[in-house]
Amino acid sequence: MKRFMLIVMALLVGLSAYAQDLGAFATGFQTFATEAAPTMSYNATVGNNWSDAYLGQLPHFGVGLSFGATMVPSASMEPLFAAMAIDMPAELKKYGLPIPAAALSAKIGGFILPFDVGLKGMMLPEAVTEKLSAQGIAADYKLIGGNVRLGLVKEGVVYPDVSIGLGYNRLTGSMSMDLDVAPDPFTYQTYTVTVADPTMAIEWTTDSFDVTAQVSKKLLFIRPYLAAGYSFGKSTFAGGLKGNVIYTGGTEAQVKQALTDAGYDVSSLDATGFMFGAESDKPVFRLFGGFSLDLLFIVLDLQGTWVPQTKSLGANAMLRIQF
Repeated sequence: MKRFMLIVMALLVGLSAYAQDLGAFATGFQTFATEAAPTMSYNATVGNNWSDAYLGQLPHFGVGLSFGATMVPSASMEPLFAAMAIDMPAELKKYGLPIPAAALSAKIGGFILPFDVGLKGMMLPEAVTEKLSAQGIAADYKLIGGNVRLGLVKEGVVYPDVSIGLGYNRLTGSMSMDLDVAPDPFTYQTYTVTVADPTMAIEWTTDSFDVTAQVSKKLLFIRPYLAAGYSFGKSTFAGGLKGNVIYTGGTEAQVKQALTDAGYDVSSLDATGFMFGAESDKPVFRLFGGFSLDLLFIVLDLQGTWVPQTKSLGANAMLRIQF
């Protein structure tokens, strides 16, 4: 989380100078947002999938806390850094931008049919928001979701557990930072657009469904597992300047019309600032798996994720109590 904050703050500071050219800002940020938006759909699945393909029927249950991150590919950020004339950090270039994820989740076994039900949720603790606020950063993170998994094969001496699942996730988040120095006004012909008291901001939202198939097998106190997931829904990722927009050289309508005639997209420009980004309803297929260490009622679950179409990576860890 700390590294994510540092990278995003560096981006916001760089964008504060870059934002004076609305056209360049829109092009660069939308390239990045186009990759970031679909990433959110599987980022939001944190806490859904445990190492056990199927928990077992009542009275089996468990409660755990997950932390992890998914990576927005660095290639999508290259135009943004190039336009800002900022060197991309080596770690960012190698791994991509880490988008953090966290969830408190619980599962309980079903009855009659072999299924289990899970619920999860997370929000940024007040202590964390206060600490960030003291550094001039406003942040928000909210996640809710749930899933149902149906056991197809019951684990035995030879056979593994096999299940299929369906989940729903809603994730919202934002980060913003007040700028000490306002970016230069954007000027076109005789018109000028100025953002007074500016705040750089990024926002993301996803509503997604997730279909999974998973296999797992306990070997002594180690449980390896492998699964595939297919996330679909709608995700958005946006960023820009918020503040008091002042138009000179003409009315707001005249300035917007002149910019529109010049080929600028001003649909995101209003009296409170402008936010550029992307929306995605593109389904995302991923492979994930790992192993857990089962020590009596304490389980440490380590998981990795790979998205073939973008080469994006992800990882998370969960510590839970399970009976």
